[in-house]
Amino acid sequence: MAPVKISHVVSFSSQDPKYPVENLLNPDSPRGPWLSSPQDKSGQLKVELQLERAVPIGYIDVGNCGSAFLQIDVGRSSWSLDRPFVTLLPATMLMSLADLKQGKNRSGVRMFKDDDFLAPASGESWDRLRLTCSQPFTRQQSFGLAFLRVCSSLDSLDDPVGGPSAPESSRLSQGSDAQESSPSPWLANPSIRRTFFPDPQT
Repeated sequence: MAPVKISHVVSFSSQDPKYPVENLLNPDSPRGPWLSSPQDKSGQLKVELQLERAVPIGYIDVGNCGSAFLQIDVGRSSWSLDRPFVTLLPATMLMSLADLKQGKNRSGVRMFKDDDFLAPASGESWDRLRLTCSQPFTRQQSFGLAFLRVCSSLDSLDDPVGGPSAPESSRLSQGSDAQESSPSPWLANPSIRRTFFPDPQT
């Protein structure tokens, strides 16, 4: 599988000036993670990234830094700003409430591959990623991602799947033909709701 370069940040919702979102552009950089602003108490963090070209995504390697859930949506730079993105990876737990209380898994690493991805996004070519990190368990700590690596399912990026993507102006565009990302993707997951927010007994 061929690594895919992240060319630039299209938009983001928050960052710590000491740990800016640009740290995600080079996964091998020693500059540190991307973290939410200490003043941001929303419990949610978003970034939209432009890939160097449109490719089918084979796997995504994620280094966590305090996020409880991660959702990844995909789109294309050629789409209009009001077109919804497609969900590639549904809201997935990176760190549980028990982990938080015990100080565990804050810096875990996860690799997401084709088996983790949803149709119809899996197998199609994309040049935009939107990552939504959530931390509903605490508002007292900054959170985000330590690194992000993206690889195409192609053996070589010389394969003819599309040309380079032109940069576009920033603004968090809302999503796709398929499943639109919700403001709180972790809360929309039924298993997560049953585990952490059970219905009261009557």
